[in-house]
Amino acid sequence: MQQHIIKATALSFSKGGNTLLDRAHLEVRSGERLAIIGPNGAGKTSLARCILGLIRPDRGNISLNGSPISEMSRNNIARLMSYVPQQLPERISFTAREYISLSRYAYGSGFKNDSTRSSDMVDRAMDMTGIAELSEQALSTMSGGERQKVSIAAALAQESPLLILDEPSAHLDPKQRDLIHHLLTKLSQENGITLIVITHDLNWASCDFDRIIGMRDGQTLIDEQAADFMKHEILQQIFDADWLLHPHPQSGKPLVLPQQAPGT
Repeated sequence: MQQHIIKATALSFSKGGNTLLDRAHLEVRSGERLAIIGPNGAGKTSLARCILGLIRPDRGNISLNGSPISEMSRNNIARLMSYVPQQLPERISFTAREYISLSRYAYGSGFKNDSTRSSDMVDRAMDMTGIAELSEQALSTMSGGERQKVSIAAALAQESPLLILDEPSAHLDPKQRDLIHHLLTKLSQENGITLIVITHDLNWASCDFDRIIGMRDGQTLIDEQAADFMKHEILQQIFDADWLLHPHPQSGKPLVLPQQAPGT
């Protein structure tokens, strides 16, 4: 059995008198694709930020490859997991190559002091994401989809086995969204990268992920294989919504459809 690359237990975190995490837990094995879903304010991003070591929980434990994350340096953490935010700011003057090269900081490299190894990894990351032709283009001139590919390439250039993404397709049009979804699935399948993805796209979670965690009120209420998660009673418990479920015409995996509005 594959070992846990991340294990978080009984995480609680409060800020400004508000409870953001309430005994949340998460375990991910190497090579898994895990989707984290839930309504706004459920604690999804707070859980990710705790795992990344960006905030310290009030209670609970987090281990990365069996080592307490609280005892690890930022460089060591960066070599083991990388992060892709929802979107990069539009006003970034760096070229794609310069921005991606900055992600090599954990290896003592950057675009002003690069090594052959780092340069090769930047080239490889751009090839893997299909943006080699954007190498010298400024991020400020790119589309949202192109900037998101640059962000993913920067994460890949870190050479970390775990990739955490926070709603990576939230601000993209349907075509660009599908391209990013297919890219992430391909990277996981062909390179064995472990994915933890926060998303509101339930159909993506159902079709392309191994497991789904459902969060609400700071708690990880449901943790199931994707096929077992996509059931009326579970979606009702997480979202308090009554949706239709229909099998995908090609894969047979359950898709979420809205109820028809009354009177239409």
